[in-house]
Amino acid sequence: MKQKISICMFFINIIIFSQENNNNTEDKNVYDYGMAYGITIYGEKPEEYARETTEGYIISQLNGFPSKRKEFIETKFLEEAGFRRTGNVRYRKSTGSEKALSVLHGIGHAFSLGIVPMIPFFEIDYAQLPNGEYYKFEQILVTSNYRTISPEVLIILELEYKLQIEFWDGILIESNNLKYYTEHNIHYFEELIMKLPELPESIMELKERYLNIELPKIKAALERYNNPTEDYLRAKENLKEIYNWGK
Repeated sequence: MKQKISICMFFINIIIFSQENNNNTEDKNVYDYGMAYGITIYGEKPEEYARETTEGYIISQLNGFPSKRKEFIETKFLEEAGFRRTGNVRYRKSTGSEKALSVLHGIGHAFSLGIVPMIPFFEIDYAQLPNGEYYKFEQILVTSNYRTISPEVLIILELEYKLQIEFWDGILIESNNLKYYTEHNIHYFEELIMKLPELPESIMELKERYLNIELPKIKAALERYNNPTEDYLRAKENLKEIYNWGK
């Protein structure tokens, strides 16, 4: 008998709890997380990151125009961590003696009509990867200003780095990034997307962009490479000429 009473009380409490929550669902801070065993589950809606936080700044930049996203990865992430915009060269700040030597070389360069080479004044390149290879995201992260950001924003940063540097924003050029256009890398990119939460809305916007715009663009680039049309082959040659001309 006691066991039956306990079971009845359990279900009565569930009904009361459910009714109380139904009365509060109009609260903007309450979010419906779906059903579990016939019971609606509610929880507090995740808040947006404040703009003055590092996470809020990153999300704001990466939810901006394409040029803004590219600039953020190239300058705020790569250059401030000690890497060139291309993602395949490391540099360090020059010492006082190296700066003095640079000034002397600058004078010699001017008087020798270019015969004496210039030496960078503030920065010195000290490591460069072969053409078509880029530093891993983790290698850049350890010297960046974003080592301690929240896990979900860290995923966003990795997605944008891979998109801009490894996948060239959905453009495959054989001599520059073919190494990264593999089924494995694309699958990993998709896995990262699926790890992103549905809320807050600013993160959901990014998730939708990566999933519905960037991922199909990357997959389409690989498909065109594997099954090229005449128009694609012609466009690829044009891209090569433009890229080599700009070097």
